[in-house]
Amino acid sequence: MTVSDREEQQLSEKLEELAETLRKRRREFEETGRFSNLQHNFVRGIEKSNDALRAKVAQAARSKGVWALVKAEFWADYEAMVNEFVTLGDSADAEARKKA
Repeated sequence: MTVSDREEQQLSEKLEELAETLRKRRREFEETGRFSNLQHNFVRGIEKSNDALRAKVAQAARSKGVWALVKAEFWADYEAMVNEFVTLGDSADAEARKKA
């Protein structure tokens, strides 16, 4: 089974939403001066994972390979990436509360 146009669109939209959220959080960190080297590296790692998933979705859409495997891997990677982002946000928010 190959990826349908609708599935590709949905997955691409999810990745774009996460990318936009990352951009907003990055700007917030930079504007408030709360963007440590560790946080910068953490955000960059999530951005790289997001880019890699975008490439996988695009490749799956072009190929005649087994979409079910790619889709399962995508969702596992996506959830891990979202969890990393939530952890980053929670950590930064906790740090800001301590300083307040």
